[in-house]
Amino acid sequence: MIKSKQLAKALYELGEETTENLDAKFFDFIEKRKLQAQMPSILYHLEKITELDREKNGIQIETAHEIKESTVKGIKTFLKADNLTEVIKIKKELIAGFRAKWGGNIYDASIATGLKKLKEAIIG
Repeated sequence: MIKSKQLAKALYELGEETTENLDAKFFDFIEKRKLQAQMPSILYHLEKITELDREKNGIQIETAHEIKESTVKGIKTFLKADNLTEVIKIKKELIAGFRAKWGGNIYDASIATGLKKLKEAIIG
């Protein structure tokens, strides 16, 4: 039996190419093999694969709270990452500021890290 994760990965990879009527062909495949019950699981895995790809090929910005699109644009401009897609994650433990992950580097401008460094400087 074909697993939903395999179907999601195949669909994602086919979607990267310009396959005409991909959705109709995929649904026909699912229907012919009576795999309709797997659709929610396929969708779940497809969303996860897409999210991981966006994180890998884009910029991940972590903040303590929701931020405006203009702030996201400012962060991306500062990091010279204007053309990358962003994934925004809320991490309350940052207190304020942001942390950006991109190209194997972490840019940390969070209050939590600043307080940790201050504590280390004071205590020794």
